[in-house]
Amino acid sequence: MWGRTLQFLPKSKDREGLLPWVIGVMLFLCALSVAGAVAIGSGIERWSRDLASNVTVQIVVADAGERSRQTDAALTLLRATPGVADATLLASADVMALVSPWLGDIPIDASLPLPNLIDVALDGATQINMQALSERLQATAPDARLDDHQAWLSQILDLASVLQLVLSAVVAMVVLSTVAIVIFGCRAGLATHAEPIAIMHLIGADDTVICRTFDLRYLAHGIKGGIFGIVFAAITLWTVSSMATELGEGLVSSLAPEKGFSLWLLALPLVAAILTMSTARLTVRSALRDMM
Repeated sequence: MWGRTLQFLPKSKDREGLLPWVIGVMLFLCALSVAGAVAIGSGIERWSRDLASNVTVQIVVADAGERSRQTDAALTLLRATPGVADATLLASADVMALVSPWLGDIPIDASLPLPNLIDVALDGATQINMQALSERLQATAPDARLDDHQAWLSQILDLASVLQLVLSAVVAMVVLSTVAIVIFGCRAGLATHAEPIAIMHLIGADDTVICRTFDLRYLAHGIKGGIFGIVFAAITLWTVSSMATELGEGLVSSLAPEKGFSLWLLALPLVAAILTMSTARLTVRSALRDMM
């Protein structure tokens, strides 16, 4: 009955035809922002947890014999320190692998002086005074340098917090922009069809019947736009995740969105449809009250 009675709504595709595409673009940006914020949070958390459980000791001295003596002394001290689970001297090949991104492929037997690196694993149960440990290392091995990553890690965490705040602001602006676009579209449609709506009021149609027709139309717009946006968002996230995974372990790969993480995207078209329909209903009801 409603389909035969309320024919004042446009059927042609050139009217409101761009609205699903606009909603799709907005949802695409929203999905990327949410995924980026969540990926940054989880990636930095995993990465900082790994760094917080390890510290590094460098033995920087040119003489090989003195370097070996100080390394043995540092290993003995570290292994006897409460809270240290293990202390391992990295092999020359591992040290070369660490510096190769900056120095290129250099043979292990090259005459390049490299420091001895000791990887120290913490047990996590005992709190260690890093300042005191550094002073004890200096007394035992004068050329030993303790790096607990805290100063650099705090800067990375601050940057991650700022990025998450910016992405959250982007999500809020996208949602508000989508609501504004739907409100504008509803008011434009009501203004265009003011006379037919007035006639429908005269023949007894109440606001609920008219609102329901707008609900269905904008619900369809939200679903179509949501599907469009989410498909492209899923493709983009999958591509970024695959490319970051190929880079190997590190900061970039830890920030890549997990492939299973994209499952929550399936609910976003429904969220977009409900938001669009709810905004249209409130806008139409408000406008109809003003028209009475």
